Amino acid sequence: MGQSRLFGITAGFLLLVGILAACGCAKTSSAPDDIQFSIESDPVAAHVGANTFTVTLTDKAGVRLTGAHIAMEGDMTHPGMSPAFGETKEVAPGKYRGTLDLTMRGDWTILFHITLANGRSVERQLQIQSLRAN
Repeated sequence: MGQSRLFGITAGFLLLVGILAACGCAKTSSAPDDIQFSIESDPVAAHVGANTFTVTLTDKAGVRLTGAHIAMEGDMTHPGMSPAFGETKEVAPGKYRGTLDLTMRGDWTILFHITLANGRSVERQLQIQSLRAN
């Protein structure tokens, strides 16, 4: 193999590695330390059907964060299933409640897409293992 061809292959490989490093290969969920997220489920053990989730958002000092928008997305952990979507409403300062209809038994990941009043976006996740029928 000629020296110029070896150089070209090496340069191409390094370029590919650089692109992958810059772009990343996995979807990440931001979890900044300055936003505290707590969640309650009604019923306590989520089940197939309508589930109400109550989210409380606070800062590090425990001050409730008002005026946020929280969209919920429920995804089954195996491919090919339709996601469930829901929205929350602020029911008290820093406390948000919404319903999500989980349509099948199995494992679910609930994503909470949070937009704070200042426009900053964060995400949180809730894993539900072996969701059962009523």
